[in-house]
Amino acid sequence: MPGGLMWRRTFPGTEDQVPQARHFVRYLLADSSRRDDAEVVVAELATNAIRHTGSGRSRGTFIVELARTTVAVTVAVYDCGWGGVPRFGLRCRTHAERGRGLVIVAAVADDVGHEGDDQVGHRVWATLTG
Repeated sequence: MPGGLMWRRTFPGTEDQVPQARHFVRYLLADSSRRDDAEVVVAELATNAIRHTGSGRSRGTFIVELARTTVAVTVAVYDCGWGGVPRFGLRCRTHAERGRGLVIVAAVADDVGHEGDDQVGHRVWATLTG
């Protein structure tokens, strides 16, 4: 990534690792005005990977990637595949207790997206500017 920095870390695919992923991002963005938003993004994306893909199966993992330039931060989570395809832009019910993760990510991010497939897994990302 020209003119920027990138970090990656692999986490076991268990729910107790979501706070660890948040701490990883918070530490790397200690001086960023978008630190809190990045924490929300990584928590939602990591939780989705664990709950909806092979990342949450026995010996599953997820990878957190953080790319930072002078103008933007991109948080990405890689899953192990074999699950649902991330769908941004869906509406959720007002009183729903689940199914809000990608809606929240899209609301705090300036841009979102995903690549990949069930066989190799997905890279789900959000870019935060400013």
